[in-house]
Parts: sequence; structure tokens; C-alpha cells
Amino acid sequence: MARQVPDFRNHLPVRIDFGPGSLERLPEALTTLGARAILLIADPVVLTLAEVRALLADLASAGRVVTTAEVPAGEPTLESVDALGALARQARAEGRLDAVLAIGGGSTLDSAKGARLLLANPGSIARYTWPGDPEPVAAPSVPLITVPTTAGTGSEVTGGVVMLDPTSGLKVAAPSPLNRAEYCFVDPRLTLGLPPGPTLWGGVDALGQGIGSVIAAVHTPVGDALGLEAVRLVARALPDVLADPSDLDARTDLSAAALLAGLAMNVSEAGTEHSLAHPLGSRHHLPHGLTVGLVLAESMEHDRRYAPERMERIADALGEPGGGPASLGDGSRAVRAVRRLLAEVGLPTLRECGVDEADVEPLTDVALAGWIPVEPGPWTRDDIAAAYHRALTLTPR
Repeated sequence: MARQVPDFRNHLPVRIDFGPGSLERLPEALTTLGARAILLIADPVVLTLAEVRALLADLASAGRVVTTAEVPAGEPTLESVDALGALARQARAEGRLDAVLAIGGGSTLDSAKGARLLLANPGSIARYTWPGDPEPVAAPSVPLITVPTTAGTGSEVTGGVVMLDPTSGLKVAAPSPLNRAEYCFVDPRLTLGLPPGPTLWGGVDALGQGIGSVIAAVHTPVGDALGLEAVRLVARALPDVLADPSDLDARTDLSAAALLAGLAMNVSEAGTEHSLAHPLGSRHHLPHGLTVGLVLAESMEHDRRYAPERMERIADALGEPGGGPASLGDGSRAVRAVRRLLAEVGLPTLRECGVDEADVEPLTDVALAGWIPVEPGPWTRDDIAAAYHRALTLTPR
């Protein structure tokens, strides 16, 4: 019998504590780390959550000193991460920082990872970013604990620091396994107050990451297993969460999907849906998860020609009927399943988000400049433009 599993290497050292109430165990991790002076990086809304206020009260009663740095709204930029890094460096020099605690959505967690990177690496974060020729990253000098308050990016367990470079208009990243947190606490209670829009966009981002990790040319059996389970959970939980935002069980499943998708992306990679999505975020200032959903089916329509068997497994995970010996086996079932799910959850179309045919050429230029080179089969400039044009034909979804 022919071997099906290729050689691979994976390393995921993050300690994960998952489930409602897990946040209450975070002080134990600080004790294990010997951390007494904490730099808390969060956005202002997160600081008002009852669970976070209770955590801060516990830390204060235990004699821990917490310095709070509030991050601005929106996606991090090179400049905002540099500013946060300067604050962290000052706190470290003054003896007020022996651990970083990040609580928030993907943008907050990425900002915190970038600031910690700068504690052990000189200069600007731009020196360590891709596209380009990034400098090697030294090991972090302090530990990082991440606490997500959204269910989508999986940033709590990834090594990426994704930022916007306003000068070039590109999404850039400072990826390294050394950026990963030492501890991650996923408490789905923190997502209960998340509005419908961010809930939807986060769930779709997790869906795209789960699919992309299976389709990418660098996929591994570990990433396949994580990604397919993330896909299955999103398909089940996202419609339920949108129908009843107070459903903690559904919120918990969606948080698990986001976590697994983040892990899957770390042992594999984001796919062509992210290559097509990033220009929409930088050019049109749309939320990241939304941009992934706007082009997800269109990227799959192209990629299924090169990975039909893996697409069929994705269709099974999504619960799409029509599999088995009678199936065409060409991956079209997975595309159909994604289109059905995106319509069910009410994701807007590209045109409804203000994009039109005049945007296709500049979007294609930006996509080519920041293309993630792990596609399962070749993409040409015309292929990229055609994917955007296909997305523009949807009115409504």
C-alpha cells in the first residue's frame, strides 16, 4: 500500500486552559512563572467586563502590580506596535514588567505579541516583518499570557504579529514560533457580549483558517485534524450563536473552533483566501474576518482543481450531502457547502461592502505584492482578478 502520510515537523508549546471559568485559574500561571509585575495590554471595552474586573481585583489582593496599556481600536500598525513596545521597554527598565498579559481580540493579542518581541529585539518592529527580508528574532525576555475575548483569529496560540503598513498599504507580519504565548486561557464567557458583526466575522475567519490549513501545500496530518475539526465546529456553532448570542454552549463550541483553527494555521498556514482578503482590509478598511468570508468560496473554487480529495474531506466536515462513491469527487461539494453556510449566516457580499469592478486591478496588485506562497496549485494575475470578479457577481448571496 502506498504511503499517505509525508514527513513533517510540528511544535506547539502553548499551555492551554479552555472552558467557562478558566480565567479564574490565570493567577496560578503567574505564580508558576514567578511574575509579580504585570503589563496588561487590553482595549477599554475589555477592561469593563465583570470577569476581567474580578481578575484584576484578585491580582491586586495578591500583591501583584499591574500596569495597564490600552490599545487603540482597529488593526495594529507598525507605528502603534512600536509605541506599545516603547512603553513595554520603559516598564521593563523601571522594574515594572516581568510578564505580559494580553486580553482582547486578535488585534490586541497581535499588538501584545509585537510589543513583547520588541523587549528582546532592538529597533522598530519593521525590522522583523515580511514581505521583505526580516531580521532573525531573539527569544523573548519575559513570558506572555493570552486571553481572547473574541472567537475567530486564534491569535491566542499563533506566532504571527499581523499589522498594517499605511505607507505601502500592505498587511505585514512578524511571524516566529518565539512569539507564541506560554499560557493561553480561553474563557468563552468573555465572548457573550460580543456584538453580532464581530461574532460573525470571527466565526468566518476561523472557518477560513480551518479550510486554508487543510488546503495549503504545507499542510500536515496534525494541521488537517485540527483544521477539519475547526470547520465542523464552526458549521455547527456559528448559526446557533447568531440566533441566540446568550447560548454559552454554542459560544464555547465556537471558541473551540477558533482555538483549533489558530493551532491548525500554526502547523500549516493560512491559504489563498487570506492572500485575497488582506488587500480588501488594507484598501477598504473592512474587518479581517469579513474580508476572508468575502472571497473564501472564490478561492476554493480555484484551489479545488489541485486538492479535490482534501476538499471532499472539508465538505464532509461541513455536513454537505452528496458524498460517497456517487460523488464527483472534484471538490465542488465543499464550495457549495461554504456558499450555503455563508448565505445562512447572512454574510454580506463584496458589492454590498462597497467594492466594484474598478477596484479589481488595484486589489490584484496588492494581493500579488503580499501573496502567501503556499497555494496548492498555481495562481496567475488573471486568476486573482477572476476570483474578485466572481465575488462581485453575488447580489445577493
